[in-house]
Amino acid sequence: MKRPVLLTCLLGALVALAPVARADALAQQPMAPIPTSDLSPVLNGLPVDGFEYRVVKAQYDQASASLSNAKSLLASSATELVTLQLEDTRLTTQLASETETKKGATIGKAAARAGLRALAIDSYVHGRPDPDADVDVNVATRLLGNRTLTQAVSEEQVTKLQSSSDAIDRALRTITADLVARTSGRQRMAIVQAEHDKAAADEAQLTADLIKQQDNLERARITATVVGEDFALVALDAYWKAALAMVTDDPDCGIPWWALAGITRSESRHGTYGGARLLANGDVDRVILGIPLDGTNNTAVIEDTDGGAYDGDPVYDHAVGPMQFIPSTWRRWARDGNGDRVTSPNNIYDAALGAAHYLCASGPMQTDDEMRRGFLSYNHSDSYATTVLNYAKAYALFRIAPQ
Repeated sequence: MKRPVLLTCLLGALVALAPVARADALAQQPMAPIPTSDLSPVLNGLPVDGFEYRVVKAQYDQASASLSNAKSLLASSATELVTLQLEDTRLTTQLASETETKKGATIGKAAARAGLRALAIDSYVHGRPDPDADVDVNVATRLLGNRTLTQAVSEEQVTKLQSSSDAIDRALRTITADLVARTSGRQRMAIVQAEHDKAAADEAQLTADLIKQQDNLERARITATVVGEDFALVALDAYWKAALAMVTDDPDCGIPWWALAGITRSESRHGTYGGARLLANGDVDRVILGIPLDGTNNTAVIEDTDGGAYDGDPVYDHAVGPMQFIPSTWRRWARDGNGDRVTSPNNIYDAALGAAHYLCASGPMQTDDEMRRGFLSYNHSDSYATTVLNYAKAYALFRIAPQ
């Protein structure tokens, strides 16, 4: 960006001496989550790393594992409940059948005992002497026949009585075993039902928790450092989107994302200078300020142009934000890079798109010479342009997507 001649060689170095102001307004604003789906699709698969990301990833993995366990328990308990219910139905049906068997055997036993009792009474009341030589042959035959018949009937009743008793005993054993099994099954069913109900409640709670953890992970991912580079994924997304926007806004420019990365590396270490960090929506968590442009330190005097709105100084201007815009320059080149209808030099998306428009205004940004010319328009210092170009060319080696 164009700066007074006295600033050209010193401002990049002197920013290291500038105080870093806490942005109270930014701190009070809730951090807007940027889901992974809102990233440039080509960036979705890039690996990232960082302490916070690892912590949040571990929490997400734990929540995911807990939900998986709850779902597994819910499924297994539901299956077991079906099995237990089927067994309970089978035992209930079998109990009914055995109860009927016992009832029939009990009736049969009673009938056999009654028959024996009747035979005993009849034999006692109508007892007949054994036939002897003095008894007529026909009478003797009839007496023996009656005795044989009575004995046969008695033996049949005894057999029936024993059979009925055995049947009752078997039925009682089966009924007892089935009652024990059904009681045990129903106790188990109550336990499994409680487990199932708890698993269902846990699933609902853990699903909500996993959604929250997913949001946390997406925020942590977008602010984590791209593996192999020194910038956060949110910064890369801002550079990529700004370069992509210029394809439409200024088709002849052809500025690549890494040219913008080179400038931001030189100006603010990708929005991390002085302990600042980029939030998921692209804002810096504290304002990055250059030194006051008050004529000291070989700077030109630039009196306040923004009422202190951007730099907090109502007397002199300061370069502001990750791309170090002077407030008056920002008013001309301000752009909304993240679609939130706000233009802020303290937002990496807005600053990157504003810087892209500023650089492209000087001409194409495709060859090394064209880029050097653009960087010189940003800061009239040969050493600055060389430094930025070297950073940019190094970032150009990074392959975002398979070629």
